[in-house]
Amino acid sequence: MGPCGSLHGSGGLVPRLPLILMPAFGLVLVAQVPPAPLRVDEALPVDLDLRAADPAALIPRDNRDGTLVEAARLRWGPLITPLRDAPSVRIRLPLGETRIPLLLAAAQALRAQAPNQRLYVAFDAEAAPTLEEAAWGAVDGGALIPADLGLDPAVWRRRLARAQETFPGRPWTLWLPKDPGAQASALLGDGGRLVLPPGGPAAGLAGQVPPGYVEVEGGVGDLTLRNRAGASRRWTFAEGAWAPAPLPGDRVEVAITTAAAYDVGALLAKVRAAQLRTRAAARTLQAKADLDLHLQGDRGPGGDLGFTFSYFERAGEWPELLQKEVRFNGVKANLTGEVQLPLIESRQSVSLPVALSLAEKYRYRDGGAPVPGRRLLRFEPVSPDPLAYTGELEVDEASGRVLRERRERTDLPGTVKSEREILTYGEVAPGVWRPVAIRTFERWVTTGGVMQVQRRLTYRDFSLNSDHFLADLAGARASSATMLKVTPEGARYFTRQGDGSRKIEAEAKSSGRALAGVVLVDPGLTPPVAALPGLVYFDYNALGRGIQVNALTAGVFNTASAAIPRGLGSLDVSADASALLLKTTERPVQDGKLADADGVGRRFGKVGLGLGRDLGLGFRIEGRTDLEYDAYSEGATQYRTPGFVLPPSGLTRLGTLQGSWLFRGFQARGFYGWGKRPEGTYGTLSDPQSVPEGGDFRRWGGSLGLDREVQPGLWFHGEAGWVGGHAFDRFNALDVGGLGSAVHIAGIRSNAVSADQVAYAKTGLAIPTGPNLRLTVSLEHAEVRSLDNGRTYGLSGLGCTGDLPGFWWFTAVRVDLGVGVQSDIAGVTCLSGYVALLRVF
Repeated sequence: MGPCGSLHGSGGLVPRLPLILMPAFGLVLVAQVPPAPLRVDEALPVDLDLRAADPAALIPRDNRDGTLVEAARLRWGPLITPLRDAPSVRIRLPLGETRIPLLLAAAQALRAQAPNQRLYVAFDAEAAPTLEEAAWGAVDGGALIPADLGLDPAVWRRRLARAQETFPGRPWTLWLPKDPGAQASALLGDGGRLVLPPGGPAAGLAGQVPPGYVEVEGGVGDLTLRNRAGASRRWTFAEGAWAPAPLPGDRVEVAITTAAAYDVGALLAKVRAAQLRTRAAARTLQAKADLDLHLQGDRGPGGDLGFTFSYFERAGEWPELLQKEVRFNGVKANLTGEVQLPLIESRQSVSLPVALSLAEKYRYRDGGAPVPGRRLLRFEPVSPDPLAYTGELEVDEASGRVLRERRERTDLPGTVKSEREILTYGEVAPGVWRPVAIRTFERWVTTGGVMQVQRRLTYRDFSLNSDHFLADLAGARASSATMLKVTPEGARYFTRQGDGSRKIEAEAKSSGRALAGVVLVDPGLTPPVAALPGLVYFDYNALGRGIQVNALTAGVFNTASAAIPRGLGSLDVSADASALLLKTTERPVQDGKLADADGVGRRFGKVGLGLGRDLGLGFRIEGRTDLEYDAYSEGATQYRTPGFVLPPSGLTRLGTLQGSWLFRGFQARGFYGWGKRPEGTYGTLSDPQSVPEGGDFRRWGGSLGLDREVQPGLWFHGEAGWVGGHAFDRFNALDVGGLGSAVHIAGIRSNAVSADQVAYAKTGLAIPTGPNLRLTVSLEHAEVRSLDNGRTYGLSGLGCTGDLPGFWWFTAVRVDLGVGVQSDIAGVTCLSGYVALLRVF
């Protein structure tokens, strides 16, 4: 069967039995009208001969690198510019593996220059069959010119059959050297399209065919054409001429209604050409770029980091960014000069969707029409590659412009484990169509487990081909401010040198340091108000191996942690250690009241080791083991009880399995743990207590959370969960106050509640009240079941956090306060929180 779906073989006419008329074979754009099967005196296509071309010069070896893409585009100019006004072009290609990449690149360059130009593949009898739909869609078909056909009509059908074997996905057009006579219908029935010399019988037939009759049934001397409405016309060849003839009376037609196969390749070629036209139109481009990251923790409203850049892009060079502003939690940070903060990005793919390369990295399929005039193109990697994308493009069919792109990657090898991106495109200047907003939902593996990060990048205030571009770029480079360059491997700092020039850093900035001064207020601590200086160090790529390291030393409290993505085969490894040297006094709750007796002082140190693995689709499972040493001593003087025997100090072992699902700001988590603590007795002679069940205990729980940006800068946070366990006593029970508690309720003093079950809910808003203040307000409530009497008590608190610009030497200031507003247990509400002054350097 030829490309037009003929039901005839190479012999004569099939007997006219019940017949099924099939639509023309081949992938066709639904809105595309096929060319007439017979055309007269049409000029031969002009040749674009690429047989001796250097593919490496015409196809970028790395399609992520704008400099290489622009260099390749410029090299196409001398080859295709002379062909701009030609009605059609025949592309002559080399044999071998570069044949298809060169065809795609040539079609992209030609269609970007002249969208309505007809493109044909030249015939080469030695060429291997081209079976890729992307290549079929790039051209209008194949061309057999007189030099390919020769003067003997007897070989024309065999030559057409061989051409169809080499390029089966599009019809072949034959520029015949002489009139084919009765053979015209046979060539058409075999799937050919004919260009005829004037004056012959077949040329006369071409004048009789009404427009739109393109579906062919033909044998030697007998031709039937049909349009898409179902009407048919017939002609026969007799006495040296073609004449109309009636349709056979015994003809039975069965209409088969099927969805037309959509021409994905043709639309893809249009998309690529539109992208190349945009690249050619934008010699220089300036804009403002706003990058905002929302880091969503497993508890609480999380934090935010933002940047504003001046964006410079020049054809043939990597884009440059001038850092204009850094925002901590929505407020401008007090940073001057060249301050380089760590950069965390996902690993870059070796290829991008819809970008040309020497080897096609993606396959594409039709995703249907979301609305009339638009089409979804779904793509996936040709071979398994965790760095490659899977997703879809929403394309305007008329122009080939991408309107929206959705893509995702999972099981990535670095800090970023998965990402889901939504790219929105817009016209930033007449004829220039490019991304104007990118929204990304990412999952990061950190030293504290997996967390979700929402990244928003928006461009605004575009200026295209400005006369001031070079002066503005030179001024940016000469300034003392921080600059970056966007390379194929990601953003790199563009560091100012001693002589005033700038140099691209070889590696992404991954480490940072900060000094903090914290005033901690908590009536449950001794002393209740403490001023703590602290030094923070962090590195997301320690030793250049993707190892994360965090450390904090504040004198009385010290902690350090590390994470190694895929540190053990496919498993992520984490480790942490911490020690609290500031003694806290734990007091029991008796009959619903916080007692003023039996106070016990506690210090602790702990180490932990964890393993985690992504399961795909946002799911993850983790296991960890913790060793904690508790040192008990007498509590604050006013809460001591004479003769009170302290609980046994010693080592507590805890193993935990936990699972999580994180998706687009929503998270669900659950855990189950079992442990062993030192056994023994404590208490007074009149009321001795034993460690339950010889020290064996269990813990379990789960939570749901959602962070959603209601409008730019305004974040909603909602959270609810439940935590429980078995075989607790007051020294390893659940707490709801203090920074290290199992559940933190604002305004509840630490070490004030001992519970074996806690159900809680929180809701909050982060409100951008102005450039110098962001206010975060949360309302929090918990229902706790007391170990003392098994009763359930309600506790409520109001959290209020203010983020302020830094002053003098400090980068940023945060005031975080909690006020207890309701409690069924007397004496546990309080004013608690901290004031922190941060200096980043």
